[in-house]
Amino acid sequence: MKNKGQVTILMVDPSLTTLEFNGAILHEMGFYNHLQTEDGSEALAMFINFQPEVVIANLNAPTINGLTLLHQVRQLDTPEKETVFVLYGANLSGSLAAQAGRIGVNAVITMPCPPEKFRADLEQAISPRPTPEDEKVSELLEASTSLIKEGKLDQALETCQTILDVHDNAEVHYNMGYIKSLKGELEAALACFKRATSINGHHVQAHQQMGLIYQQMGHQEEARTCLERAAEIHMERNQHDEAEEIFNTVLKLRPDTTNVYNSLGIIYRRQGRLEDALKAYEKALKVHHDDECIHFNAARVHLDMSNPALAQKHLRLALKINPDFHEAIDLLRATELGLKIKI
Repeated sequence: MKNKGQVTILMVDPSLTTLEFNGAILHEMGFYNHLQTEDGSEALAMFINFQPEVVIANLNAPTINGLTLLHQVRQLDTPEKETVFVLYGANLSGSLAAQAGRIGVNAVITMPCPPEKFRADLEQAISPRPTPEDEKVSELLEASTSLIKEGKLDQALETCQTILDVHDNAEVHYNMGYIKSLKGELEAALACFKRATSINGHHVQAHQQMGLIYQQMGHQEEARTCLERAAEIHMERNQHDEAEEIFNTVLKLRPDTTNVYNSLGIIYRRQGRLEDALKAYEKALKVHHDDECIHFNAARVHLDMSNPALAQKHLRLALKINPDFHEAIDLLRATELGLKIKI
């Protein structure tokens, strides 16, 4: 995290009075660079344009609520830059708080909340002070990683177990799984990787290693599921090369996996590889010709390639399958009117 004066904070709340109040608290804390909006949809656009380090959002923000905004932010985050996200709102507890936790919220504040506690919770979320326990875990985790690199696997395992006596940590379980896989203990390694993903559902390496182990064990369907999940996480983080590599591994396991061709088409279109994207969608349609979403995606590529007639053909096929496909209806109307839109 940057120095306080350099940190950009985006505040989202339907009340202008609350935004001013929260801004005053942040100013007192030494955070002077604020962005604010009363609308969740506008907040998402501002997040994309300004890339703030912190988002403080009301659960009940209009258009896109705070929970949905959290999900969108986490999809845009990368391993190199993870946004601090604070979610607050009236009666924000129980299942909603648990859901926010699974998505990756940094702090949940239930309102009403005394100003002193609100400030303290913000301070802890934005500038967390490592506890002695955190420092010990970090030190031991670094030691275990070094021991793995040196090939001292038994010592590394002992160090990992010492960490787990202090703190249940996804990265530690991943390290233990990696060690056990090197030792050929596949069932034990699999259990460790499963534990890592239960703590952190976005632990992409753990999902990938599970897939590779299932592949070694001859469980092709389980391997496919885990590898696809790893690739999807890479896609969410815009790590297209990594996602493409894993999807191609999945195709070796199951060449008829429709959603993989569809995902590859999305990756290729993002990369500007339009011919490759079109080929991927055509392969998907050979397997699953009655999927309206694939027809819709193929239409978008044809539009990118300035082929409106072929785009309209796919859009009409999509609507024949699903007459209530509103995005396809809107796009077909736009192309028929000769409008050039980016979607």
